[in-house]
Amino acid sequence: MHQYKAVGDYRLHTAFRADLCTLCRGVGRLVPLTTEPSHYARRGFDPVVGLFGHLKLWGCLTKNDTDLPQSRKKRGARLRTPQSFVCTASTAELARVRQICLVDDLYTTGTTLHHAAQALRDAGYRGIIISRTLIR
Repeated sequence: MHQYKAVGDYRLHTAFRADLCTLCRGVGRLVPLTTEPSHYARRGFDPVVGLFGHLKLWGCLTKNDTDLPQSRKKRGARLRTPQSFVCTASTAELARVRQICLVDDLYTTGTTLHHAAQALRDAGYRGIIISRTLIR
């Protein structure tokens, strides 16, 4: 993961393709937890979209920049990270979806997943929210 995300070796994005197909089969609409704009600009790609991009993704969440990336924070700071996700889907769009599956590359404290789910709830989503991550 270090080689892929920190070094920026995009060629590794296909390494888990078959595993991710199996992991995400039949779990609802796949919503990627996208990277922050500043991280995208620095890295040149979105690691989550790179890993899960061969699947049908619904990009209804955007992420605003935060003070530091989660990878540079200790556990306590990760847990205190403020909400940075915004749902861009309309209430009508959300109402048509029975189950959303949040997809991410790495689960550490769960803060990112909880913030993404809360952004969906704040936008009016009332269905089921589950998640799948490549690494825990």
